[in-house]
Amino acid sequence: MLVTTAEVDEIRKAVGARELFLYLDVEQGEWLLPRAVFLLQEKLNAYASFVLDGKMRELYPWAVARNVRVVVRSRGQPPAAALELIERANALLPEGPVISLERVAAQ
Repeated sequence: MLVTTAEVDEIRKAVGARELFLYLDVEQGEWLLPRAVFLLQEKLNAYASFVLDGKMRELYPWAVARNVRVVVRSRGQPPAAALELIERANALLPEGPVISLERVAAQ
């Protein structure tokens, strides 16, 4: 959820895989908030801090940034500014984590 900017929504790792998935959920209608893109930026900053500033290593000592994928799960059409933000964030983090967008059906 965009409004909980200081939290990681979900963490997953498949058995035997090296990649760690951090999910950021954008619920139905959240893109309509006036500050949605700003909130996404704040949440992505919190995820980057989690990965790059050592907290992730405390919880998962084997994890490295290049094996982390942040998945923005969107229930609804994200605005163009959100897509641009994700592209810019990926360009700023060439060593990882990788940020991707996944559209999911509304619940």
